[in-house]
Amino acid sequence: QHVSEQANSRLSFSSITQMALVDKAIFCYCHYGGENVVNADGSVSYIGGKTATFMIHSNVMYDTFVRTVFERLHIEPQGKDLHYTLKFNKKQLVPLNDQMELDNMIQFNDDFASVYVSDDMVISPRISTTRVSHNGSENSQSRGSKEGTLIGDCSASLVTLDNSVQDVTPLACAMWDDIFVGPGQIFEDAPTFRKAIFKYALAKKFPYKFLQNSPTYISVQCAVKGCEWRVTAGQEGKTNLIAIKTLVDKHTHSASDMVNFKPYVRANLVGDIFKEKLIERPGYAPREMCSDSWLGYAVNLTYHQAWRAKEKAKECIDGKVEDSYKLIPWLCNRYMETMPGTIAKWTCADDYTFKQMFVAYACSIQGFLVACRPLIFIDGSHLSGPYKGTLLSASALDANNGMYPLAYGVVTSENDEDWLWFLERLKHVVGDRDVVIISDRNPSILSGVDKIFGADNHGHCYRHLQENYSKFINNNPQFRLKKRAKDTAQQCLDEIAYARTMNAYNKALVKLENFNTHLHKWVLDNGPEHWSNALFKKMRWDWLTSNVAESFNAWLREARLMQIPRMMESHRDRLSQMLLKKKNKVTKWNQPVGPKIEKKIIANQTIGFTLGASIRSMDEVEVEAFRCKGKEVVNLTVCTCTCREWEMTGIPCKHACRAIALMNYNVYDYVTAWYKRDTQENIYEEIMRGVSTEDMPHPNEITSATAIMLPSSSNSEYNTTIVLRPPKTKRPVGRPRKKRIPSQFMNIRSVRCSRCKNVGHNRQTCKEPL
Repeated sequence: QHVSEQANSRLSFSSITQMALVDKAIFCYCHYGGENVVNADGSVSYIGGKTATFMIHSNVMYDTFVRTVFERLHIEPQGKDLHYTLKFNKKQLVPLNDQMELDNMIQFNDDFASVYVSDDMVISPRISTTRVSHNGSENSQSRGSKEGTLIGDCSASLVTLDNSVQDVTPLACAMWDDIFVGPGQIFEDAPTFRKAIFKYALAKKFPYKFLQNSPTYISVQCAVKGCEWRVTAGQEGKTNLIAIKTLVDKHTHSASDMVNFKPYVRANLVGDIFKEKLIERPGYAPREMCSDSWLGYAVNLTYHQAWRAKEKAKECIDGKVEDSYKLIPWLCNRYMETMPGTIAKWTCADDYTFKQMFVAYACSIQGFLVACRPLIFIDGSHLSGPYKGTLLSASALDANNGMYPLAYGVVTSENDEDWLWFLERLKHVVGDRDVVIISDRNPSILSGVDKIFGADNHGHCYRHLQENYSKFINNNPQFRLKKRAKDTAQQCLDEIAYARTMNAYNKALVKLENFNTHLHKWVLDNGPEHWSNALFKKMRWDWLTSNVAESFNAWLREARLMQIPRMMESHRDRLSQMLLKKKNKVTKWNQPVGPKIEKKIIANQTIGFTLGASIRSMDEVEVEAFRCKGKEVVNLTVCTCTCREWEMTGIPCKHACRAIALMNYNVYDYVTAWYKRDTQENIYEEIMRGVSTEDMPHPNEITSATAIMLPSSSNSEYNTTIVLRPPKTKRPVGRPRKKRIPSQFMNIRSVRCSRCKNVGHNRQTCKEPL
């Protein structure tokens, strides 16, 4: 009766399979006389022997197929076995001995299938690797529940096939084939053992269920009906160690069981697989995890499953987000102890919730005070995570106009209080130096810079001003400008901003007034003395934008996704590498100035050689003005030109380059010292010391008894303990924005039609008559 039921089941499954194979045709490779070789990348090659090919259709009968195989290979069928492979496992040979297996081969392969002919009992012997503990099989029902927990899914009739030695196509799973050695094998704890079961099931492609699942005893068996595989493990004494007691490593599956296998996906188990990749790439996206899980492990994740797995992996790496704030005082103290002169301050509210943090390393402070120009770019960017926050930064320039990170801070919000606190700490870093601050026109920044550094020392970012100017044009109901008129309005604003002399500034202002009085009034109301070259009172070396601060935000793009302590460590590591790299690059300078400065000098010399010049005295040279009538006077003694470019940049302008060449002088002698090799060497003379964090405590170990001791308000002795807590923030609705809103003034490549050669559309949408 059992044989009859099994035959009916096989017949029913075969009928269903044939119904699903209507009109399907695949290409068949038939091999004989060679051997399969597994390459280093996990792929399989057939070496030696001979190969025949032909097309097979879904309605082919088994006898017809077998006869065709032997006819094409020109061999006798006596004493021969047929095997085939499936698309998901090219290294496991499956017996091809009846109609159902032939239907399986056609159904579960896409465009082609491989059939291997071998002498009887030669290829892929089915070796039983049943392993049972010396104590005999253990009665799981005595300690486990009668109804197990199913992990995975399967559906197929059973055909005896020992898969205990099978391999899998995804190369990433290959290392998990032998994760279970046998009885006596030790695991760190119960969660580690559960992860091992999950990985082993992925590698072998079988569902499993827990008969008993507790911290001290775990019993698991294969969920396929009739399969003998099972493993039991128990606690070793009073420790957390888990040891395997019984392992029966023998599977009884059909090929369709493996195809229909659907792993039970839990966020913590999947997250553990991708933990290393998240450590390397904090910006690893859930979509990438979905793709990699399918290609590497044959696990089809939804976006939500991948997102949850990523969150669990992040929690496994860094601990809970709310506990990470406990480590901020420890790291700040360690930085100040290891690197004397480093400033690492933080504050908290009365209820010990985190408020603000400021970090400036001693090497960065030393380099800025010794050789950097008194010019600082500040900006803020949002942090990710449930408690949000803002990353504030202060960056300077080195001798090659490269970004030089000076200080950074983390605050709970970007309000007046936080910016004022950050700027006060920054003022303490720069000391008595008269520095110029360049930033956007955030109201909190405007208020804080005016109080700490003075309004005359604040330059407004021209790029942000352009954005506001464009919005005013687009949203003003008093007038409407078309595309060509908007371009004219923008050109007028550029002339006002980049004008170096008062005469050029006044001409540009009058031009804008004649064009549109509303725009003229807007310019005067938005403080041109803070962004126009002609009106700005301090030296800012021709920097009108805060692009350096934006470069810092991009430099730490991935670190901003981390928890604050890990972000601090990432910033320190990246800064240490950058300082050392630039220090080594200085030795490769071929000229007294850096490559970027050299490029500007060559560009000015190229234009200057086309200009006429005449010597007025030993100090002055008269040079034709560039792109306009008139002449400019260059004074080589005081390093000035009436165009004022040399004076504002510190680099000889095109007129000065022409005068220097006329007098046969060395142009590098007339470049300001801020751009010289010696200055660059002084900036990067001191590199960052290594900081040991091996003894950093786990957040769970930090309590009021072990917390960092802080000085109380009454005296300087350390008599107060603080355990920092996360700030009280309300997460905004919606998905967090990962990409910034693109500026309308970014250099975006215009689309040009290949048919009419006009800009703004392509050939497919072209409507121009020819």
